[in-house]
Amino acid sequence: MRINSSRRMRGFTLIELLVVIAIIAVLVSLLLPAVQQAREAARRSQCQNNLKQLGLALLNYESKFRCYPPSRINLSPPAVATTYQQSWTVMVLAELDQGPMYNLYNANANWFDSVNYPVTTTKLPVFLCPSSPDQRDVPTPALYTALGVTAGQPVFGYTDYGTLNAVRNAFLVTAGYASIAPAKEVMGALDRGPAIKVAQIVDGTSNTIMLGEDAGRPFQYISGKPGNNPRVGNVAFGTPFTADGWGWADINGGFSVDGADPDGQQSNTSSKGVITLPPMGARCAINCTNDSEMYSMHVGGAYSLFCDGSVHFLNSTISNATFVALATRNSRDIPGEY
Repeated sequence: MRINSSRRMRGFTLIELLVVIAIIAVLVSLLLPAVQQAREAARRSQCQNNLKQLGLALLNYESKFRCYPPSRINLSPPAVATTYQQSWTVMVLAELDQGPMYNLYNANANWFDSVNYPVTTTKLPVFLCPSSPDQRDVPTPALYTALGVTAGQPVFGYTDYGTLNAVRNAFLVTAGYASIAPAKEVMGALDRGPAIKVAQIVDGTSNTIMLGEDAGRPFQYISGKPGNNPRVGNVAFGTPFTADGWGWADINGGFSVDGADPDGQQSNTSSKGVITLPPMGARCAINCTNDSEMYSMHVGGAYSLFCDGSVHFLNSTISNATFVALATRNSRDIPGEY
């Protein structure tokens, strides 16, 4: 006898299917931000470690030569009238386990001369923050056009870090200090000239910034977005939307803080200390523009390396007075919380 089963296999109804899809969408929306945050946390950790490596290299250099390297120098060989430009980054290559590159670099030539291309065009991960755009190292016609250089010229290895050379009069005034005119600026830890000894860090090595993030270069960024607000100096050089000092071997890789407003408009300090402020003022020191100011792709602030080798995250809401105290080596100010 044949037995017929009254039970049938049935599929999902349309409503049930829509409910399942909605549940999956909710789960993805909950998990995706967590995954993105985890990835950014890893990138931030690597960025911090890069600065620690650079700090260790600088401290090893100081231990060997009893001074920090200057942020930049002009070398004058004997009986030769020409001077050659060299950055601190080249001086510490050996301390970064880059001995072959250090030996290959020709100090009797400029950092941008073709003889040094094998070194200066090399991308070194220690100078790159993973949170920064990673498409910068592709030499394309559009890139050459944006940089205002001749197609076919080398694209130098980038850097997201720079020496904090000085705080200029414009920022001092907006921070509430008295004008220092006719002087232009108060110097930071790594001077653009003679090498600085530890004893000259009067404010203390744990209270003085040596390096800071200046990320995203050569392209200009303003408050988290690509910039379109050039400085007069950059227009003169034919690079309206780029930021200075983008090559790790570039002697202009450091920066002196003038301050900017949230629209990226910067103050200006003349050689005689005369200041020009944008209409909105220029009280922003961190994450308003990467054009010779401290800037990162992290939310809420930027990492900085102090003269004792420690790395700290400076909040973008840091008071200007505290920033001045940390950015100068002999202001004799007691920094506030940061």
